[in-house]
Amino acid sequence: MEYGELVRIMEEVHNKRLSGFNCAEGVLWGVTRSIGLDVPVSCITGFGGGIGGSGSVCGALCGAIAAAGIYAGRTEPEDNEAKARCDAISRAIVRGFVNEMGSQLCKEILGYIPWNRPRSPGQPRQINPKCKQAVTVALELAIREIKEAQCRDARKSNQELVAEDRSEEK
Repeated sequence: MEYGELVRIMEEVHNKRLSGFNCAEGVLWGVTRSIGLDVPVSCITGFGGGIGGSGSVCGALCGAIAAAGIYAGRTEPEDNEAKARCDAISRAIVRGFVNEMGSQLCKEILGYIPWNRPRSPGQPRQINPKCKQAVTVALELAIREIKEAQCRDARKSNQELVAEDRSEEK
């Protein structure tokens, strides 16, 4: 993905957040759009603010992992190859996120529990700069890891086709 396209998606996600999407919804929306999918964000709504606003695992990180599952996850219990692919993508996202943000916990990233945060009635929606950073990091990591997995999958598929052609020539 080109840098300009990544910046465009990040701007769209930020605008969605200013319009009301939470961190998890914004990341899932942005990542799935970047890979050409239209997934309803309703499945991740409750993960905003660290799972139900509790400050637990960051909603942006949850949105990124959900997007990895949509791309690479299994649909049948015996599909261990898909599970392994999804786990590898997810682990890379989590490692990169914790490395960049210092934690995977919303309350540690923000310094407070989201459902306890002070709100000013009548004021426009405010997004904590650390939350905006977490969304940006999760979005970028998920897109990068999924795009790299797509490239690996394409190479593997091409190698399989070449091997198939060689076996037919014999």
